[in-house]
Amino acid sequence: MADRDAPPRVLRMAGSRRGGRVTRRLVIPDVTRRLASLERQVEEALAGAGQSARLLPPLETLVDGFLHAYDRVRRAVSGEREAARELIATPIDLLSRWWWRVDVIGIERLPARGPVLVAANRAGALLPYEAFVLARSLDQASAGGTRVAHPVVDGWLLELPLAGTLAGVLGAIPATADALRRALAGGDVAISFPEGPDSVAKPVGRRYRLAPFGRAALLRVAVEAGAPIVPVAVIGAEEAQPVLWRSERLGRLLGLPALPVPPAIVPLPTKWTIHVGEPLEPPARGSRDRQLMRGLSARLRERLQGLVSDGLNRRRGLFV
Repeated sequence: MADRDAPPRVLRMAGSRRGGRVTRRLVIPDVTRRLASLERQVEEALAGAGQSARLLPPLETLVDGFLHAYDRVRRAVSGEREAARELIATPIDLLSRWWWRVDVIGIERLPARGPVLVAANRAGALLPYEAFVLARSLDQASAGGTRVAHPVVDGWLLELPLAGTLAGVLGAIPATADALRRALAGGDVAISFPEGPDSVAKPVGRRYRLAPFGRAALLRVAVEAGAPIVPVAVIGAEEAQPVLWRSERLGRLLGLPALPVPPAIVPLPTKWTIHVGEPLEPPARGSRDRQLMRGLSARLRERLQGLVSDGLNRRRGLFV
């Protein structure tokens, strides 16, 4: 801003010699430049105001959203399972979008049709909420579809009074061969954690280091169904609720593999990135050779650990 006490600028004549004649023109210092700057500021202010206005949804959009939510609640109360599933999944979608800001990379590698077994790394928290976030994220990133993504969880979770009911409505199935066989036979996606119960209450010092795989029966079912096995690395979930200490004795008393002790009950708003790897083609359908299955498990663990390490190297920070 110009100083009001400063003396006014003096207009001066600038001259140039052309062909022996001297031509003179009136030069007004800074006036043209200031007018151009002021014009740019006005244009930017108007553009910013228009953008801010566009960020606010129109009234009819808000009304439609309210009516849609009311209709979903009404259908859920009446007993419609799909409406209840979408209603329960709404908090998960909000957390995924605004709290953890989930990004999915490589979704085109996930087969678009047919049964698929997803093998992901598990965080150390007691409740595997990353399984449900992963199921919703893969479905939304692939523009939806007719398949259902089933989180494969431990049986004790489905036996809990409230959490087990909600998990069942969201499509969770127990980590048994029969349940997985039924899901793959329907052409759905099953999201498993091959580390098994050993990954529950995994200390923060072992984050992103895969425990030995202990669910060979699930891989055998995938081979029987001819389902591709897709490794998926979830980066950010293992710091959302880090485990400082674990108690196996208290866990056994409660019927759990172990009891984790996190520093906070509310998960941290870490940045989540989901990396979908290349499908791992299983051996020929009907193959039940133990050596082949051990080799498949070793290749899957190596592929998943490499995907996790690559995702860690590529992320910018814990919260960004």
